[in-house]
Amino acid sequence: MSSTKRTVLFAAASAIALSGASAFAQETRTVDVITVTAQKREQGIQDVPVAVTAYNAELLQNAGVRDLKDLAVIAPGINVTSTTNEFVTTARIRGIGTVGDNPGLESSVGIVIDGVPRARNGVGFNDLGELERIEVLRGPQGTLFGANTSAGIINVVTKRPEYEFSSHAELEYVAGSEEGYGVSGGFTGGIDENIAMRVFGAYRERDGFNQVETFGGPRTEDRDGDQDYYTLRTQFLVDFTENVNLLLSADYTKREEFCCGAPSLVSGPTSLAINGLVPGARPVPGASDPFSRVIQSNRDTGQNIIDHGYSGELNWEFENFDMTAILSDRSYSLRSGQDTDFTGADIVFRDASNNTFDFDNTTFELRFSGETESFDWMVGMYYSDEYLVRGDAIQMGSAFEPYLGLLGGSPTLVTDLANGLGTTFIPGYTPLAFGSGAPLGGGNPLGDTFTQEGESLSFFTHNTWRVLENTDITFGLRHTSTDKTATFDFAESNVAACDVWEGVFGDALDFSTPTNQAILAGFSLGSGVPVASLVQFGTFTCLPFARDVFAQIDNTQSLEENQTTGLLSVSHRINDDLLVYGTFSRGYKAGGFNLDRFSQSGSAAVDFQSVLADPTSYPARFDPEIVDSVEIGFKTEWLNDTVLANLYLFSSDFETYQLNTFNGIGFFVTSIDGASTQGAEAEILWFPESMPGLTLQGGVTYADARYDNFAPTGTADVDRLSGQNFSLAPEWYASGSVSYNGSLDNGMSWLAHLDARWLSEQNTGSDLDPEKQQDAYAIFNGRVGISAEDEAWSLELWGRNLLDEEYVQVGFDGPFQPGSFNAFLGAPRTYGLTLRVRN
Repeated sequence: MSSTKRTVLFAAASAIALSGASAFAQETRTVDVITVTAQKREQGIQDVPVAVTAYNAELLQNAGVRDLKDLAVIAPGINVTSTTNEFVTTARIRGIGTVGDNPGLESSVGIVIDGVPRARNGVGFNDLGELERIEVLRGPQGTLFGANTSAGIINVVTKRPEYEFSSHAELEYVAGSEEGYGVSGGFTGGIDENIAMRVFGAYRERDGFNQVETFGGPRTEDRDGDQDYYTLRTQFLVDFTENVNLLLSADYTKREEFCCGAPSLVSGPTSLAINGLVPGARPVPGASDPFSRVIQSNRDTGQNIIDHGYSGELNWEFENFDMTAILSDRSYSLRSGQDTDFTGADIVFRDASNNTFDFDNTTFELRFSGETESFDWMVGMYYSDEYLVRGDAIQMGSAFEPYLGLLGGSPTLVTDLANGLGTTFIPGYTPLAFGSGAPLGGGNPLGDTFTQEGESLSFFTHNTWRVLENTDITFGLRHTSTDKTATFDFAESNVAACDVWEGVFGDALDFSTPTNQAILAGFSLGSGVPVASLVQFGTFTCLPFARDVFAQIDNTQSLEENQTTGLLSVSHRINDDLLVYGTFSRGYKAGGFNLDRFSQSGSAAVDFQSVLADPTSYPARFDPEIVDSVEIGFKTEWLNDTVLANLYLFSSDFETYQLNTFNGIGFFVTSIDGASTQGAEAEILWFPESMPGLTLQGGVTYADARYDNFAPTGTADVDRLSGQNFSLAPEWYASGSVSYNGSLDNGMSWLAHLDARWLSEQNTGSDLDPEKQQDAYAIFNGRVGISAEDEAWSLELWGRNLLDEEYVQVGFDGPFQPGSFNAFLGAPRTYGLTLRVRN
């Protein structure tokens, strides 16, 4: 990173982007009027003993935040990445998060939108509509927000209906090679003296960032990473009386996009075999240039997403207490194609028709709260009922058999070895023809079906006792009962060469038994292939999606968990401008099931002999995630309440940590015994009294997130993590923004905004391969514009990633290509114009 970039970045900001800018403060211009609902009741942000940052509507608009991925640009301590499709989006806070490739894993960072939790990160990353504010709560939030908040919460509050009529429309043009446009608009107003409504709709389209070489297909689309979606949101507010109101909401989003190819990061020796079959299908070693944004993909990456839901929130103010009840029902559907080998050769793919995910979730929360002169209290319950179905079918392409053979030295080796084994050990064996051992469409084309039903019931209390005039004790408890049932329905595989290996060595394919060792030794002498090479080749011929053994172990498994979480916090206001607090909290993320085919569980290979005898012993279950956290905070205000400056010190220790790792063949889930994150955060917000139109805000986070040292497991992908930093967890985060609103002599106004984000170096791979290391980098975004003084219209020129910084989001092993690596890249520079009109 150049010294110029560092100078600009740290001039732009020195602490967390804590909003409260002019949407709240244009008249008062003080920081003590910022209100949040971090503890499910409205409070001044400087009175809450929680590390919370709130970003208001104006800052979110200036920074171009439409979904939660955009939020990471202005929020330090947060890292958000996307990989194979929009569902596989992961948020991390203070280095802690859960890779979203497997829907059996729930989120470490909770997403709550208008009081409704989203059970997986991926189902919460759509256009959020008209935003009131976004609050980021860091550290475990298990008391008020329940399970799956072991790292923190992103709490989104959208605008509610208003009785005074207003409308707005927006037209956006995106320039450059990624040309596109967007239109959005809405209105709010009263339709009766007791009923108000708000409607918002948007359609956005943009070309893909990546150019695709299709090598004759069957893919025809030559761009990837595009945008094409529409969204509609409707709300009705019914005020029955002064004290009783009901908010009804419904939303619908549909996306039809191509996402996501991944260019070559490093090409290893296997690329020679690929290019021997399809010249140019993968860059040769030394020629990889991921930031040329040219990818090789002969298979379709189209994704079709439908996300919709309904909710109702009833608020009832009684004489001595308030009641809030929130009922929601949501559905999410994904159909996604994938070029699974990420090359131009037709090796392995997933078809959108059977690579699916469907998720239905019904939630209900009821809480009562009240206050006396010295005591604020809250009690409540929360219920969640979820039902998910994952369909997965990995299929072999026409190049799989010759590619695998070439890795062993001959394109016919798959059938040569299968025929040698079959002829020697299987009576009446009919030899296979070349190309029929692992044919086009081989694998499990009908698709596996994984079904999971889950219920969760919680009871909680959260209270603040003002023990002295300036001293409060906050305490809370939550008891959560979780029941999950998972059904594994594996499809038949149709790989003839693997059938031979299983026929000779048994369905369990256990090469270590004395009988199989003798078979290997004898066949090795006759074929001239070393025993170790035979074992490796048999394993690759019988990858999990090619094995019939799975069709024999259909099973259903269940789990029950009961966990108590809570917090204890002591806060003392030393004076009107200084609050000091210390908090201990315990967080919890539920255990679950690895909804996948796998031949390795944690540090051990699956014992299929035992699993065949008892299919319910298929080791899909993984442990819950438990974390204890200590936080010390200092919240201060300066210069007539025009400066907010806060400091937090934190330490979180995980008894267990859920890890999802991709090793080039498949994902495996394991629970690491021990992990931690500790560090400090500083944030500042400044409304200079001498320059009423200027707002400065920013922040710095230091987080040392690492695995504890643990005894060797014998599995290299796990053992290398011992004592190491987490992946995608830079030690340093810094972000900030500068905004200025000024007036022109002709009665118009002008805006200038700059925001920036800097991350220190980090490893972007779940297994910490050195090839996946990403150097420190910075992202700058800017916006300038003019508008009518009454904001009836505005015209803005904006740019994102202004310096066109090149960086890797996530690096991963090239599937079935030892020594090769691919990467999902960060977005390149984009710029455009936005016209807004308001009434």
